[in-house]
Amino acid sequence: MSEHYITKGEDRVPFAQKLGVGLGAFPFITGSMVVNYLGLPIFQLFLGMNPMLFGLAMTIPRFWDAFTDPIMGRISDRYQSKYGRRRPFVFVGAFLMAITFISIWMVPQGWGEMGMFAWLVITSILFFTAYTIYAVPCYALACELTPDYHERTRVMVVWAIFINIGNLALMWYAPITNWEIFETPLIGARYIGLILGILVFVLMGIMPAILGRERYQSVTVKSEEKIGFFIAIKQAASSKPMLGLVGIVFALNFGGTIAGSIALYIVIYHVKGGDLEGGMILNSWNGTGFVIVGFLGILLLRWMALNFGKKRAMYVVLSLTFLGGISKWFIFTSDLPYLMLLDSILNGPIWVSLGVIVPSMIADLCDWDEWKFGERRAGIISSVFNWITKFGTSFTFLVTGIAVSFSGFDETLGANQPEGTMTALRVFFVGASVLAPIIAMLCLRLYPIGEKEAYQIRKELEERRGKV
Repeated sequence: MSEHYITKGEDRVPFAQKLGVGLGAFPFITGSMVVNYLGLPIFQLFLGMNPMLFGLAMTIPRFWDAFTDPIMGRISDRYQSKYGRRRPFVFVGAFLMAITFISIWMVPQGWGEMGMFAWLVITSILFFTAYTIYAVPCYALACELTPDYHERTRVMVVWAIFINIGNLALMWYAPITNWEIFETPLIGARYIGLILGILVFVLMGIMPAILGRERYQSVTVKSEEKIGFFIAIKQAASSKPMLGLVGIVFALNFGGTIAGSIALYIVIYHVKGGDLEGGMILNSWNGTGFVIVGFLGILLLRWMALNFGKKRAMYVVLSLTFLGGISKWFIFTSDLPYLMLLDSILNGPIWVSLGVIVPSMIADLCDWDEWKFGERRAGIISSVFNWITKFGTSFTFLVTGIAVSFSGFDETLGANQPEGTMTALRVFFVGASVLAPIIAMLCLRLYPIGEKEAYQIRKELEERRGKV
């Protein structure tokens, strides 16, 4: 790191602010993923919903989000109050998430498949609308804690720690629903919904609103009448750096979630020979391994990003992920079931990069966007990535449902699946894991903002509209 680019004292973010906004990362990642993770075993494996129907139920809310996310981003960018632009929505959104999340698991068990489908679609739309109210301004708040290129990475390290803790918890919600203390997994899901609603979505969710600081509020509204809503969306969504980062986020979330959802079938019906409970536990241990590697990877990626730049760090992680994708064919085997735990060593760092490096790059993108188009709109930019993440993870369940149906899988047969079924699923599993980092590396070439460019952009912005 050049001495010229050492972070100045006034650009440092106090630890209390980092911690407060970082705590918001727990409900942020939980809200994004938990319906998918918990919904599959409850609605599909326990209640018996058709895989394609479940995938459709997970995808429909994403089309609604395509409208609500950018609208929330625009509102967040231009809202003015004595409490700030972002923080009021973060506070209110936390409570709305809790209420709507609990409602998802109150589905009447005696309803038919289409009744359960309608319930899941409607309650999911309500929940993800509440999540949008919370997540878009919360993410924008995290991106705007500091104007410094390197301090943004340090901020996102704390964000990533709580993302990682949230991911660890996600691995165990489904197995917990099978505990003997619950009469059925659905009853277990209702208790988990209540606990998450209170402890995660409310108590942790309001922390960014209480402890966060809005540093860019004074510069956001200077040109608010110059750029219309649809023009702003078009500009933000079509710029070269934005397209590069969107491609990376979508490819990794889409490919990773496909691999993760198909992995559950492979672990249960191939590695564990049809043992549902044993397969879910082993799969959760694999997820736990990802989290352990993630905690170690946070420190490593922080060091790489600060000393060699964010893009170089991403290329290293993506290359490692490519090798990890190939290895999945060999380590997910019934001969040595616990060999699959090696999966986390090669593939764990990529999820860390989505919590540390990519958010820091998005914060730099917010500066580039203001420099290029003249208006500060971190809310709209955050909304794009919020939607891409949710769409990438939810749409995969529709793709997974198609893949499972195409393979000829029949859950009533247990481990005695038709010949070629598990081979087809393994091809989808490995293919998605290999293709995702390849696409991401190609998209990374579109992103032009390095350390030198970031500091030059900041200099020109400060000459134009003053310091923040």
